[in-house]
Amino acid sequence: MKGKKQPALLLFVALAMIASAADAPKPGLTVAVYDFTGDEDAAGYGKKVTSLLTANLTTETNLALVERTELTKALQEQAFGISGMVSSDAAAKIGQTTGAKVLVAGQVVKIGDNHLILVADIIGTETGRLFADKVEGPADNLLGLTDELSRKIAQTISSQTANLTAAPQETSAERLDRVIKSLGTNRPTVSVNIHFGGGRPVPSTVMDGEFGTLLLKAGFPLVDSNSDRKPDMIITGSEDGGERPRRGDLFSYIEVMNVKVQERRSGSILALQHLISSASEDSAGAAKAAAQVHAVDTVAEKIFPLLSK
Repeated sequence: MKGKKQPALLLFVALAMIASAADAPKPGLTVAVYDFTGDEDAAGYGKKVTSLLTANLTTETNLALVERTELTKALQEQAFGISGMVSSDAAAKIGQTTGAKVLVAGQVVKIGDNHLILVADIIGTETGRLFADKVEGPADNLLGLTDELSRKIAQTISSQTANLTAAPQETSAERLDRVIKSLGTNRPTVSVNIHFGGGRPVPSTVMDGEFGTLLLKAGFPLVDSNSDRKPDMIITGSEDGGERPRRGDLFSYIEVMNVKVQERRSGSILALQHLISSASEDSAGAAKAAAQVHAVDTVAEKIFPLLSK
């Protein structure tokens, strides 16, 4: 009986683990709370407001707060002032140092004997966009005021995330994958002949290989002079490049490509592409390879839709 129950038990455990993983909270947007400052009449309130806001925002499941020790270290390294007014450049530096996507800073103003105004600036460290929230009320209700301001800040961050954070940049490889997925069903046979520049008819096996790999990935039949079939489309061109002055510890390389896409039967030229690509890496070989791959990816992204028409 034990042998029969064990598979069911294992299945139950596996399903429970999957459900647990699915329900696990996703990492929140990283937020840093910069010290709130106060005028002479509000001296002493700044640190209290900062501590209370930080504690409140920590309970928001969609936010991840930067630890105070990390933020203090970042501020010391960047030698920021304590005016409470943070420029977009300063916010960007704090974001780069701490990983924070959003910076919250602000001021406390006291009017009369028992009236406080709390103003929070919410700054996107990637975009420089600024939003503000404000609450005011009796000074002896500081806990209630900070609770209200915390809710407003959390709501602003949630509703303005697209404006506070930069959209992730799509790489050339990701763009090419998207182009390949969008191609129609037509896949003519293609030949590739890229040679080195300078008038020397020496084949560039690296560039031919890169183009060939992408063509096969996109589903285009690849042929050469040894194939039984003749190409419907002919890709020819030249490539040249060379090392450029180093950038600090990085090696730099620039690649120049000229490519022509021609229909074999009619002789019609479908595309002429000229591209300059550069890359910097920790070795000369890696920089050259990166520049060449980027050049081929970019050209392929432009000509593949023409080939599939």
